[in-house]
Amino acid sequence: MNEITIQEAVKKIQELPNGTIYSVLFVKKDGSDRLMNSIRGTSRGVKGVGLAYDPAEKGLLPVYDLQAAKKDPANPDKAWRMINLETVKEVTCGGMTFKVTRK
Repeated sequence: MNEITIQEAVKKIQELPNGTIYSVLFVKKDGSDRLMNSIRGTSRGVKGVGLAYDPAEKGLLPVYDLQAAKKDPANPDKAWRMINLETVKEVTCGGMTFKVTRK
């Protein structure tokens, strides 16, 4: 398994072609691990209003949670989530898994 920094992991995700599915393993607020499958570059559930803040300034990564979208397909706007970049453990994209290190 390759080791990368969180900045490199975010860059890898941002460089994925639109429509590519990737996974992020992170620690939730309650302390449990969560493996989230997401899709890059989707506009599902986006209303064009935009966020009232910049997620990057708060150390957050906006993602579209495919599990949540599958549970409630009638409400695609409710599948958007924010991942705290400080808690990311692994990123799987492009057929490779990368362990995130804190150097």
